Amino acid sequence: MTARRAFLQWLSAAPVVATAPSWARAAGSPSSPSMPASRSATPQALGRGHVRLQDDRISIQWDEQMRSRLVRLGGPRPLPLTGFDAGEGLLLEGGKAVDRFTLTAATPGEVNTPWGPGQQLVVQGRSAAGIEKSVTATLLDRHPGVVLLDTVFKNTGPAALALQGWTVGAHRLLASPRHGGGWWSYSGATHQDRRDWMQPVRRGFDQRNFMGMNASDYGGGTPVVDVWRRDGGVAIGHLDRVPRLVSLPVRAVGDQVDLALRCDEPTTLAPDAELRTPTAFLHLHDGDCFVPLDRYRQLMLAQGFAAPEPPRSAHESVWCAWGYERDFSLDYVRATLPKVQELGLKWAVLDDGWQRATGDWTLDLAKFPGGEADIKALVNDIHARGMKARLWIAPLAVAPGSDELHEHADLLLLDKDGAPQLVSWWNSFYLCPAHPQTQARIAAIFRKIIGDWGFDGLKIDGQHLNGVAPCYNPKHQHARPEDAVEQMAAFYRTMFEAAHAVNPEAVVEVCPCGTSYAFHNMPFIDQAPASDPLSSWQVRHKGKALKAQMGRWSAYAGDHVELSTGGQDFASSVGVGAVVSTKFTWPVDPKPKDSFLLTPEREAHWRRYIDAHNAKGLSDGTYRGELYDIAFDRPETHVVEKNGVLHYAFYAPRWDGPVTLRGLGPGTWRVRDYVNQKDLGTVQGARPTLTLRFEEHLLIEATLLTPESRPVVRSARVPARWLDKDGFPVASAWSDAPASFFAHDWRGQSLTGPQSTRVQVLHDDRQLYLRFISRYQQLATHERALSATDIYPLWERDVVEVFLQSPQDAGTSRYRELQVAPSGLMQEIEIGETRRQRVMHQSRARASVQAEQRLWTAELAVPWRSVSGEGSLEGWRLNFFRIEGPAGSRMYSAWNPTGTEKPNFHVPAAFGLLKT
Repeated sequence: MTARRAFLQWLSAAPVVATAPSWARAAGSPSSPSMPASRSATPQALGRGHVRLQDDRISIQWDEQMRSRLVRLGGPRPLPLTGFDAGEGLLLEGGKAVDRFTLTAATPGEVNTPWGPGQQLVVQGRSAAGIEKSVTATLLDRHPGVVLLDTVFKNTGPAALALQGWTVGAHRLLASPRHGGGWWSYSGATHQDRRDWMQPVRRGFDQRNFMGMNASDYGGGTPVVDVWRRDGGVAIGHLDRVPRLVSLPVRAVGDQVDLALRCDEPTTLAPDAELRTPTAFLHLHDGDCFVPLDRYRQLMLAQGFAAPEPPRSAHESVWCAWGYERDFSLDYVRATLPKVQELGLKWAVLDDGWQRATGDWTLDLAKFPGGEADIKALVNDIHARGMKARLWIAPLAVAPGSDELHEHADLLLLDKDGAPQLVSWWNSFYLCPAHPQTQARIAAIFRKIIGDWGFDGLKIDGQHLNGVAPCYNPKHQHARPEDAVEQMAAFYRTMFEAAHAVNPEAVVEVCPCGTSYAFHNMPFIDQAPASDPLSSWQVRHKGKALKAQMGRWSAYAGDHVELSTGGQDFASSVGVGAVVSTKFTWPVDPKPKDSFLLTPEREAHWRRYIDAHNAKGLSDGTYRGELYDIAFDRPETHVVEKNGVLHYAFYAPRWDGPVTLRGLGPGTWRVRDYVNQKDLGTVQGARPTLTLRFEEHLLIEATLLTPESRPVVRSARVPARWLDKDGFPVASAWSDAPASFFAHDWRGQSLTGPQSTRVQVLHDDRQLYLRFISRYQQLATHERALSATDIYPLWERDVVEVFLQSPQDAGTSRYRELQVAPSGLMQEIEIGETRRQRVMHQSRARASVQAEQRLWTAELAVPWRSVSGEGSLEGWRLNFFRIEGPAGSRMYSAWNPTGTEKPNFHVPAAFGLLKT
């Protein structure tokens, strides 16, 4: 039995039940409590103490009353994180808790789950009141340190039970044995005061973290909380495919911390009826909350939840007219556009105030006297300057007195008393997101904005869009009032698909005004801003959380820089890989009291950071949130890796001392302040420490010095358990794989179209695995082939390509050329010294097309052999290419430009280095 596999052990001599089940009667000597997880064990006779399930990182143990505790493994000795707690229980009407169950059975087994294979233990017990409890605990081979909990309560008594709620995974985390206290927390819940998502857990800390409505228009969220200290943490959440009205409370008890998954919704449990709770997970982890949030994303990815690969333009810098607020005029906006263009900002956003009323998404004729002709002319002006146009909208809100409310009052979301739900911020009412007409009407509006008016994207705004209350409107004929809560994502899907059906490159931005984003909506969001941050700290820590939840290269925006501490902290956006954004006014500001006028001093300061954002494009780089703990590492540090270059951002009021550049591989690295264009010397990957002095922030990059200054492609090792039945990495393995990105042609000139290519590389001792994610404008592809010669030459159609050269062929013109078309057809050619070509059949490929997003993906499995025989990639060279379009207007793109006069990929001198 391997270290990944769980097992059952008896830990003490206390009797469990008087009679053991038949499967357990083969008695044997109890296993040692200190037995390491990597050793095998067979189930021992039930009746001699506690049971446990464990891998090499976590042990979850139950006593004879079905109380459980968590023990951290993998260190010099097992470390109990909790005592034996009543993890799963019921709360009866009147407040009586049912949390003691006599352990009656424990059945181990191997299982296949949506998250891959694993080991399972079903623990069963019975309370004195006749309630049976069954807890199915599952450890996943692909996710060490994670335990899934599926709990069922059954009423075996003669009378119905009135329940006030239930709990799952309830534990009290013990104080650290080393330094005591020092806990931090992340909460995915929404709070009206727009508090920090990450906070220290001090004495008196108490947050309910309800995933429903916490105020009239504040609700929803990501169903995860995490509590961590310097030496590790524990996260809890649920994995249901729809939002649930549950809480994830975190409460300080002295130097200890309580956390749980809890439901406070009253219900009745009839005789012989069962109550099944959502699949919960507990994650014991190192580092800060980025690690469990990233793991949660992977677990949900296995169920089909994934934020989209955003259009290239979602990563481009933004100017918003909100500096003029609702009283903007077309003259003010047009007067500002030349300065927006001069600063290199790529988007112009028309914000709140263009509409006649909230809910009436027609033009305010006082601002647009020419009606639709005026707004189309504004969009044309923006496009003429080489920029894109975005329009603000606040769906689901409908104002009293609006035509929409007058004509469609039957679409309102109503509470139990038949009253409309108030969106207090907008002085409006909620529409029900689950009603088909609500969805159809917003889809029609989006088609008009994108299709008729010509906007390139939408800014969807409002804290009320994160979640809604249950809907009791009898006209809607909901099966359950909670349908409105659970179908919020369906409303998002409608908006997303309506915009992309008209323009696949449209950017759907969602800004839930200060709230924590609802994870179930994220598959339908192209860009997520910092959502009205209250400080630079919020810009940074929200960025860390969202890069974990949506993906390491998701399009996160820092929101208006004017909302940062001091009003001009672009460094907090650039350093965490966020899109830079501003709402400045120019050349005048009609509101001198709260002016956002761009002064010459501000402009000089801002240009450096806007230029750095445009030049480096760190927003679509890979955010390395696992490298530094945002709570405990000083100075606060964030890392973005792009094309083998690591970009470090340090933040502190004042710093004068050593810093360690984590994440560097072997070799010599050149360090440079890329904002101020200053060289800071070199460091060795083996000892990556240097002394720095700065105030507020410092942004630097580390570039590996290589022979002939070759660029670097990184690969990560993939274990066999992360491969699917076809021998390719599973989706969650790709989610964190190193990535290289390019959106320029073979000469290095930026592409004028929407095309971009991201390539990820993984490897084991036998295969290189590559995944190309390609945004396209139009596709031309072979549909089928009868033989290898039928598709030759495949490059006359659209393909992605990798040229791969082994160490023994370095310095020669020998290499392999592999091409894959969107249909999945592959061609593999061996190129010889004299350009002699030989068709090979060693590699495998598969591909898929997402036409609604103009995106196609290709995966390759390429045999390789380490020269050293130890799995080392040292000496391997490669380059990535892409061809798209009809004859006469072909797009030829290269990761490392070949620089030839005409398109030519066969330039071994341009191959980069493959590194781990």
